[in-house]
Amino acid sequence: MGRKRRDEDQLPAEDGQEHRSRRGRKLALLVALAAAAYVVRRNQRKAEIDEGIWHEAPSPSPATPA
Repeated sequence: MGRKRRDEDQLPAEDGQEHRSRRGRKLALLVALAAAAYVVRRNQRKAEIDEGIWHEAPSPSPATPA
């Protein structure tokens, strides 16, 4: 069993900086990675559409005069 810490035993926090939990940092990192992946995939989709890969329609056949 660990001993209970007293206020004197704890390191003083630096002024002006708040302590962030490890969970908060991991969450922020995951959100940033998800946003980056979303932007990359969105840009790839836009580039493919611009190249005509997704919406490549056959050219219309010329109309014969009646």
